[in-house]
Amino acid sequence: MRANPDPPAPTPRLVLHERLLARLRLRHLRLVDALSTHSNLRRAAEATHMSQPAATQMLRELEGLLEVPLFERHARGMRITEAGRLLAAHARMAIETLRIAADDLAALAAQQARPVRVGALDAALLSIVRTAMPRLLSEHPQLRLVVEDGNTERLTSGLRGGAFDLVLVREPERLETGYRFIPLRSDRMVLIAGVSHPAAGQRRVRLRELADSRWILPPPHFAVRQALDAALAREKLVPRQHSVQTLSLHLLRSLLAQPDVVMPMPHSMLERIDPREAVQLKLQLDAPIEPLGLLYRPDDAGASMQLLIDVLVDQAKGV
Repeated sequence: MRANPDPPAPTPRLVLHERLLARLRLRHLRLVDALSTHSNLRRAAEATHMSQPAATQMLRELEGLLEVPLFERHARGMRITEAGRLLAAHARMAIETLRIAADDLAALAAQQARPVRVGALDAALLSIVRTAMPRLLSEHPQLRLVVEDGNTERLTSGLRGGAFDLVLVREPERLETGYRFIPLRSDRMVLIAGVSHPAAGQRRVRLRELADSRWILPPPHFAVRQALDAALAREKLVPRQHSVQTLSLHLLRSLLAQPDVVMPMPHSMLERIDPREAVQLKLQLDAPIEPLGLLYRPDDAGASMQLLIDVLVDQAKGV
């Protein structure tokens, strides 16, 4: 008879996961969060209502549990390591998830309907949520919403961690098991410039004519940047980058006042631009970007959440 093979040895990831489940405490997470904020052990201990020796011991326990240093001690306080920065981000998400759970349980005890927590990109807030808001308020005044903005990473992490019930983001390249994405609005890249730019008043502009302009470029992982890079590659052009790279609307106003500055932007974001300060350049560009839409877990869709989804989908269809 052939002997049964030995079971595979657990991977280091699984070993660490089991160790955290068995020994990690919420006070560990609170301390890491406080230390990442204050960079000082005494102030972090005060913020978490423990003595400094207790905080020192707890940090030593946590670093021993993880087998990596989380903070480097120096004369003026503590400097967070890359491992500490990563754990602090997850600690904040865990603490926020517990706060949301407390809110939901309190609402249940008071027999109140829990709000639907929505996270959205700026482009989705402008082009989807804002247009649907009058209908939501008039037809469904009982619907309670908590709406927050954020970048894609924060929103998708919040959805996975339970901070959001659904998020309005661009269509992901890969959909995780158990999630659904409903596209609501197509989008494309456009180019904008200040009203003093030489191309601002032209009836037709070619991309090559902007070769000498200075470009304010988003980070490479942004969809609008990827569409621009593809368009420039087709023309075999290399943009002349502006010395300041920003997505801040307040800074863009002053930067676009310079007569040689251009930047790409999703068409869905054009409403953020004051036409007295900047204009969309008239280029014929084949530059689609991923559509905006709803990302959520269908298994988590209660009555209020499904109502919101139905309204947003109908609004997008023009129903």
